[in-house]
Amino acid sequence: MNRTLPTLAAAGVLLAAPWVLPTTASAAAPISDVKISWSDATHTKIKVTWTEAAPVANTVEIPGEEPVTVAAGAPNQALLPTATVGRTSADGKHQIAVRGPNGAEARSVEFDSYVYAPPSIQVSFPAYDQLRWTVPVDTAVDGTPNDPLDLPGPTKYEVTWGNGTGDPDPLHGPFPNSCGGASTATTSPTGTIAKPDGPYELIVGGVNEWGSAAVKAVPVDTIDDVSVVEPGRTSYGATTTLTGHVGGSVLDIEEYRGVCWKYSGARTDTTVVVHQRTGNNEPWTVVGTTKTDVRGNYSATFRNPGHRQYRVVVANSLPRADDYRGAIRFGADSRTVAVRSQTRIVSAKFINPVVALGTQPQAYLWADPAGSQRAALQFKNASGAWQGLSYKTLSAGRGLLTFPWNKRGVTQFRWWVPGSPTVDEIYGAAFTLTVR
Repeated sequence: MNRTLPTLAAAGVLLAAPWVLPTTASAAAPISDVKISWSDATHTKIKVTWTEAAPVANTVEIPGEEPVTVAAGAPNQALLPTATVGRTSADGKHQIAVRGPNGAEARSVEFDSYVYAPPSIQVSFPAYDQLRWTVPVDTAVDGTPNDPLDLPGPTKYEVTWGNGTGDPDPLHGPFPNSCGGASTATTSPTGTIAKPDGPYELIVGGVNEWGSAAVKAVPVDTIDDVSVVEPGRTSYGATTTLTGHVGGSVLDIEEYRGVCWKYSGARTDTTVVVHQRTGNNEPWTVVGTTKTDVRGNYSATFRNPGHRQYRVVVANSLPRADDYRGAIRFGADSRTVAVRSQTRIVSAKFINPVVALGTQPQAYLWADPAGSQRAALQFKNASGAWQGLSYKTLSAGRGLLTFPWNKRGVTQFRWWVPGSPTVDEIYGAAFTLTVR
């Protein structure tokens, strides 16, 4: 008889289910749905959120940056400071990774931290008291268009001019100063800045939610003082000389210390332009140019053309080829001075200074400017006073007056020449006639 072995179940023996390792929380809690946004309007921190099946401790990081740890019982949220986030190129990419303790990981969408840094700044002077700056327009292609951290709007530019007007450095006295100044933001790649009171450094950089970036600074020097000393009055056509001094300032910014040194002193080898005009409402014209010496002094000599107003100008200037600083400079004008002109007597004499009694002497006059002035011949009478004798209308500034004279001895004569809108009158020097 065949015997059948009872089954284990029938024998009342139960088999346990197959054995497996206990499941850890991280293995049972996959990470997903990592989202990024700005934490607030200051754009100083990135807000990161995610989901997971069960609470675990997490690390949140931009690969290569310092991670942030989030405890298991804390909300699935982290704030990453943006100050340490490395800048990318326009087509560069970052991702934020959220990791569990046993290797589970999820990542955010890609984003960039690109800030446009203008490669150059072009400067010009649209007006004597204005500086125009222009930077190339950003043409880079965004490698992560519409990422969650991108803010809408056109490219913005931050224009900063540091002028050393900040708080004095307590270790070094009034200078160096912290590099105070002013800044403004614009969406235009060009703009103007008014002439400053002193030197500064111009910086133009791109600016967006990630901060600002600039790779080029332009030193802006200033001419602070142009003095002028005038003679007051000189003869028409004679040499006239203006003298004076030119002083200016430059700013040296120590980037690593954030302080500014201001240097003021004489401006050597600086071109000085002399302007003239005939009246307050008349246009200025150029007389000529000269240069300052090693002490910043200048001298300008020219012919007196009649009553004039003068000023001395140091023009605005763009960077010179031999200037390693690449500085531009705001110029300055001197005060306006007046130099009057006086009729010049070129020659006043008798054709024959010694004549016989009964001979009519001939008095000659040559005056400049060469006009048709009505000059007067005077003589010194017995009382020692000058007395008028006769008039002579000049032709091209010259005239010969013949007159009767029946007085023996030596007599002094002189010419008086009237003024005009461009010259003052003049009494000439005395000359003598001897009658025998």
